[in-house]
Amino acid sequence: MNKLLVITCLEMFLFSCFPIYRYNSNNNMEQTIQERQVYNFAEIPTELLSHIDKMGIDSSSILNEYEGRYLNFIFKINPQDFNLVGKKISFKGSKVDFFKDEREWFYRGEKSGVGGAVLYIFTAAQKAETGGDDAAIVYWSKFVVPIEEIVTKLQKQH
Repeated sequence: MNKLLVITCLEMFLFSCFPIYRYNSNNNMEQTIQERQVYNFAEIPTELLSHIDKMGIDSSSILNEYEGRYLNFIFKINPQDFNLVGKKISFKGSKVDFFKDEREWFYRGEKSGVGGAVLYIFTAAQKAETGGDDAAIVYWSKFVVPIEEIVTKLQKQH
């Protein structure tokens, strides 16, 4: 059996066992943990993929328009609720490496992008604790890490 298929099935099982928190109704974010929803490049609009070379071109933690829109799409974040464009995001690894992997897989003709990607959107208190990070992305991980551990790790880095 294809190892990627086995890993994907295990991730889907793990994610189904882990609580996902959502938005509240008045445009403020609650604590949110969101797994990557769109893996297949064929499901990503051509307009987004046509700018893949403009993503991950610097190590700034502030997402540019292309990075934010792409991540909004693959995590199925409604930009009217919380828009990743212009947000300060920490990556386990680096933003450059995340998008480098996405580009390499896309240009090789692979069907899917970076696996095991989870978006952690912080509350106002967590944002303050992390030194101003709006969110964090953990990728190539077999497990969903509790958001409190992500906040603690980021506190130690800042």
